[in-house]
Amino acid sequence: MKHLGVTRSSLQPSHAVITPETFVRTALAEWPGSAVILHIAPVMGLGARFVQFTAEMPVGAVAKESPQGYQRFVFVLDGEVEVALDGDRRTLRDYDYVFMPSGVAHTVTAVSAARVSVFEKPYEARPWHLTPRVVWGNERDVEGSAFEGDDHLIARKLLPDVPEFDFMVSTMSFAPGASLPYTEIHYMEHGLLMLEGEGLYKLQDTYHPVTRGDVIWMGAHCPQWYAALGRNWSKYLLYKDMNRHPLTVGGWTS
Repeated sequence: MKHLGVTRSSLQPSHAVITPETFVRTALAEWPGSAVILHIAPVMGLGARFVQFTAEMPVGAVAKESPQGYQRFVFVLDGEVEVALDGDRRTLRDYDYVFMPSGVAHTVTAVSAARVSVFEKPYEARPWHLTPRVVWGNERDVEGSAFEGDDHLIARKLLPDVPEFDFMVSTMSFAPGASLPYTEIHYMEHGLLMLEGEGLYKLQDTYHPVTRGDVIWMGAHCPQWYAALGRNWSKYLLYKDMNRHPLTVGGWTS
């Protein structure tokens, strides 16, 4: 009797915690041959305006751009993939990432068995903005900054913080015992993947123990706070929408 129905996963109106023992694999046409775990999507019925999934790619699997032209951010969790776009071809390994703007043709090919974390969303264009550019990087090479002046809490922005981009992906690293300095409440929504370590995430009025592999969705204005536990640093990958007026996000106005 393995689980007896017990899980740390929780789905609430303002947030969701989705843990590996509840993951279900499916398929996406753009990712043939890969097992896809769709963590966060509008079909949750909670107001999510983006998609977050993990693709488990066997050797030789090839993914293509979204036929709907969605922006795509790919972060390599393990293994090795080759990304080809705009005449450029690069091999990506652990913690390497690439951002592909809306409508950019590309392929992601598994050189070895690989797992990648993916964020996608429609681009919220504005007449006065330039369009985003392709971005390549490795999270470990990004210079971090002390969050709110606390050198036990390091933030790394993986995308340019400029108006062309309508979302940000970053990592937050916490020394054992470190925490966010206050409970945050804001209009941006989050998608989160625990990369390393463990801790407690307070969402609304509930404290959730979280560890590597867990996924969290936080809706707009969900009270949120995190503290690291254990003996090692913890780190999570974090998506948030940005640089757009809330009345124009998600098609509220033209």
